[in-house]
Amino acid sequence: MSPSNVLPTVTKASTDALAEAAKSTNSTFQLLYFPLHGRGELIRDILAYSGAKWEELPVDWPVQKPQTPFRVVPIVYEHTSSGTILELAESNAIERYLALKFNLLGSNIWEEHLVNRYYYSTDVLYQGFVPRVAAAKPEVRAEEAKKFYEEVLSKWITIHEEHLRQNGDNGHYVGHRVTLADLKTVSVINRILLLVPKGVEAPLSAELTPSLWKVKQNAESHPSLAAWKQSQRSQELDSNTKARFGF
Repeated sequence: MSPSNVLPTVTKASTDALAEAAKSTNSTFQLLYFPLHGRGELIRDILAYSGAKWEELPVDWPVQKPQTPFRVVPIVYEHTSSGTILELAESNAIERYLALKFNLLGSNIWEEHLVNRYYYSTDVLYQGFVPRVAAAKPEVRAEEAKKFYEEVLSKWITIHEEHLRQNGDNGHYVGHRVTLADLKTVSVINRILLLVPKGVEAPLSAELTPSLWKVKQNAESHPSLAAWKQSQRSQELDSNTKARFGF
């Protein structure tokens, strides 16, 4: 294997030792994921929003696959201040780990529950969107999108808009600050809007979904996340994702 496709050597130690290392507040991160949005999108957004130092590792999947714990990506390698290298696996677990590290899970157990339930609700929406719309055959994609918008997306919109209004219509799911639930919603809204079939309009906008749109605007107005979204790399991921699904 060449140096470019050898993954970081993960520290082998006791759970207690690794847990202590994970308390690091000035870690750097490396992401292993394909050059698409997909399951790497929210991870990138969390790292960018939080101002973390991070980079993407070059992908040579046939070589790297056997080196990963579940033979799937994304994988995140955390290099802690003590020199320990932690391996983070499974997208939902990675997202929640990073959210905990960067204080994006609320300030108490009830707020964490609220963050989790709207985060997972949005993840279910995403899991339905990919096979039904993004990966649909081109000849039926528009019709499948219309059905998805009417049968699934509309219910999600109604439920989330209502909760956001109950929270003061301030563009946040919990309290007055950005949490994992906010960032998850932003990433999924962006993905749905990027992959809209010709001749169809997704029912997501400032006019149609004002409370959800505030979530998007609040998060994306953050300087670090705004800089990432405007970066050349983020634009490349947009193009690669559209090409991957034939949009």
